[in-house]
Amino acid sequence: MSLQVGLTTPLADPEAIIKRCQDLDVDQVTLRVASMPGSRELGHPEPKAFQQLHERLAEAGITVAAMSQWIGDFADLAMNPHAHRRHLDAALMTLQLQGQMGIERQLHYVDLPEPANPDDDEHMWNGMIQIYRELVAQAEASRVKLANHGIWRCLTPQMRDEAVKEGVTETQYRQYRKPGWAGPYLVRTAEHVRRIIDSVPSKHNGAALCTGMYITGADPASEAANFAGRINYVQIRDLRGRWPAALEVFPGTGDLDFKAILEALIKAGYSGFLHPEHLGQPRHRNDDPEKDATMLLKQWVADAETKPETP
Repeated sequence: MSLQVGLTTPLADPEAIIKRCQDLDVDQVTLRVASMPGSRELGHPEPKAFQQLHERLAEAGITVAAMSQWIGDFADLAMNPHAHRRHLDAALMTLQLQGQMGIERQLHYVDLPEPANPDDDEHMWNGMIQIYRELVAQAEASRVKLANHGIWRCLTPQMRDEAVKEGVTETQYRQYRKPGWAGPYLVRTAEHVRRIIDSVPSKHNGAALCTGMYITGADPASEAANFAGRINYVQIRDLRGRWPAALEVFPGTGDLDFKAILEALIKAGYSGFLHPEHLGQPRHRNDDPEKDATMLLKQWVADAETKPETP
């Protein structure tokens, strides 16, 4: 299987999803757990409605390559698991439903705050790893590959400009706490993601290779090699600068070398789904940056996959 450029969408209406896939000329899609029928009430997709959606997409020739999941109250769950057990049970049920439908991957956002006091970090980490022991056990039973995604988020443009003017540096990340900024985040580097998958080792516990990890210091091409054999999902975004100055821009107009990144992914043995995201500001009236970025990424993938082998 080669690299498959697809769509990630918050849409839940099957006809709207089919139409958008046709617009982009793709047949692979990632759906959001939170958008699925019943998720608001149950915390996981309602099984019958989820099955009907899945079947309708299959009838149209569209494969649900992955589900995208944020666990509700993850921080409270890590610190006080018994008080928030329903959130973990819902996450486990989602994995079970995915397995029943043959949806092989789950993009899992690891959204926890970084404590103000570094002495509190290990308490949060220990609670999180306890959760992962259950998640990974269910992922193994359901034959679903977890793709863990840290939170490497840019500041808003206004906050970015203010931070640059104030001389804020990356070393001040933990101390940067202002209204409008949901950070700092506990899992925010490639090394943090590596710690998660090393702490609960399994072929079903892996990484999301998101090029947005550049924001907090990573080199995505190098990390493709470092995570070889453990990459379960890929996201493509371009940036100028690193935190706090990082700015999201349309692919090919920023700092990242996507030729090197895609070649590194192929060399690392990754195959399957990838998509463009965080495409910057609209460039003109009636702009469809997602469509343009999808077409561009498909061309980049074709170029990378036809590159002759080095003797």
